[in-house]
Amino acid sequence: MTLFFVLAVSFMMVYLITPSIRYMALKASAIDKKNHRKIHRKIIAQLGGLAIYCGMWGGLSIVALLDPLFFKTNILLIMGFGICSTLMLLLGVYDDFQGSGATMKFIVQIVIALLFVRIGFKLERITFFNLIDIRLGLLSTPVTVLWLVGVTNAINLIDGLDGLATGIVAIASVFFCVYGVLFQEKFVIFTALALLGASLAFLRYNFHPAKIFLGDTGSLFLGFVMGSLAIWNSKSSLNYPFFFPAVVVLLIPITDTILAILRRLARGQHLFRGDASHLHHYYIKRGLSQTQVVTGFYVATFILGLTSILFFHGYKF
Repeated sequence: MTLFFVLAVSFMMVYLITPSIRYMALKASAIDKKNHRKIHRKIIAQLGGLAIYCGMWGGLSIVALLDPLFFKTNILLIMGFGICSTLMLLLGVYDDFQGSGATMKFIVQIVIALLFVRIGFKLERITFFNLIDIRLGLLSTPVTVLWLVGVTNAINLIDGLDGLATGIVAIASVFFCVYGVLFQEKFVIFTALALLGASLAFLRYNFHPAKIFLGDTGSLFLGFVMGSLAIWNSKSSLNYPFFFPAVVVLLIPITDTILAILRRLARGQHLFRGDASHLHHYYIKRGLSQTQVVTGFYVATFILGLTSILFFHGYKF
């Protein structure tokens, strides 16, 4: 019943409050600026991430009511996660209103990631069956920061078509929930379910033709949550069962980000300067519609998620 209410509350909250947030964003001129990288030609409200933020934490508040012992036992970890994810959201809000420079935004993301590490979230070991077993040691902090900032920006960069980033996160959330069940991490289950409900409701307004965008408010927040859940671990400081499955299910945005870095280096471009050569741009230029491209990415993400479950849980194809 707790799981059902987490999903239902997060869905209903986002479904009901998104029109109000859209109205507020339009009144406050928090709109997506048209440029050479944009596909749309209309004025679209941003700040949609506020709705998902409220929905996710609204869903998680049900856990505090229905399973208070779990919440009290993990209160410090949950508070740390809440503080850092909120800071990332606020960075996105500022960027949607003021348009902070890419370099400054990147620096603030690093600071938030360092705070997250300081609170107690750190990737200390990377294992892959019996093939890889690396103790990171002194590299633990920089690798964790690189992962968090990398995934945060990966979701931000893939957010280039109506419903693309939201749908990928929704599908990834399904598999994060499964990871949580398989490896008995209740907070990952609850958070993934809350994020799933919030994302599905937001797609009602974000799928093509979109009425509201996530904005940096949403894409930075969602990316940070995805990155955080991948290294979430309340049992052993040396056991990170979600890391490699998370890499697989998020492979599309991660690959897109790596290709963007390599492309800009090869062209001598500034690493933080956007372009119109991302994976989704490529398929649009090949003549596919937004709906076709987004649906294709959804299917690919689902297949990757299913592969991660089958492969990492020891099943055979």
